[in-house]
Amino acid sequence: MSAQYQRFIKVLEKWPAEKTKVGRDLGEQIRKQVTKLTDASSLNIETTAQLTKQIDALERISNNIYAKKYPRRYESTATGLTAAQCSQVLSSEFLQYLNDGGAKRN
Repeated sequence: MSAQYQRFIKVLEKWPAEKTKVGRDLGEQIRKQVTKLTDASSLNIETTAQLTKQIDALERISNNIYAKKYPRRYESTATGLTAAQCSQVLSSEFLQYLNDGGAKRN
């Protein structure tokens, strides 16, 4: 368990929680997984195997294995927005703006 915990911590160092996506951030979800590791009473061989698979996948993503293996040819997106614009649109503040009716046209 200690080795898994250390691996989770290394992934978290590469994946800080994003304040603009509270409740929807992958870094936040990873941190919730780490709290499961602290409850040693619930760990068994099956749970440990599942956690190992999750850590392996997160390490591949955080190390950009697939981004390096399959580099993008274009900087464009399907929406025509830049990466920064997409990030802004997905922020909690923008979603709250939409939910509050801020986007309504008069």
